[in-house]
Amino acid sequence: MPITVTCPSCGVTLKTSDSAAGKKAKCPKCQGPIVVPMPRAELDPIEEAPPADDAWGDFDQESEIAASTPAAPSADRKPCPACGEMIHANAAKCRFCGEFFDAELAKAEKRKLKNDPDAKLGVFDWIVAILCPMIGCIVAIVYSTQRSPKAKKMFTVIAVVMLISFLFNLLIGVLAALNENGGL
Repeated sequence: MPITVTCPSCGVTLKTSDSAAGKKAKCPKCQGPIVVPMPRAELDPIEEAPPADDAWGDFDQESEIAASTPAAPSADRKPCPACGEMIHANAAKCRFCGEFFDAELAKAEKRKLKNDPDAKLGVFDWIVAILCPMIGCIVAIVYSTQRSPKAKKMFTVIAVVMLISFLFNLLIGVLAALNENGGL
């Protein structure tokens, strides 16, 4: 017999299986905390502690209620050293954060990204980086938010262009000062 639960935050009514009785969950609508009550027939005068494992019941709503605490490590699962999410024990890459655990696989991925045609700067990128370096910075920031390898290349081109521009302006200033003082 399913247990009916009402979220105290948003008032949505949810249904869950009997196995979720006494456990905590998050509301799929508002993410507020919900405590699944014990069924009326199983209530004793002396309340028992909830089960040790924090497995969550399945709700018959649009989405399942997510766990508020990570599951305990088991024989086939371990936490990712980079992000802490539970991954397969012999995984070579974390599916959540993308961290590689195998050095050879990480090198192969870097080679693949380096030879990726999308990693090369296009004509538009070169024009913007050379003629409008401030706008190029914005474009490079957009690339970096997309985790595109173009971002690092774009920032490098902009830095070189701005350095050349600075040195050219410095040279023009020195020549103008010398010309005013009658040095040339």
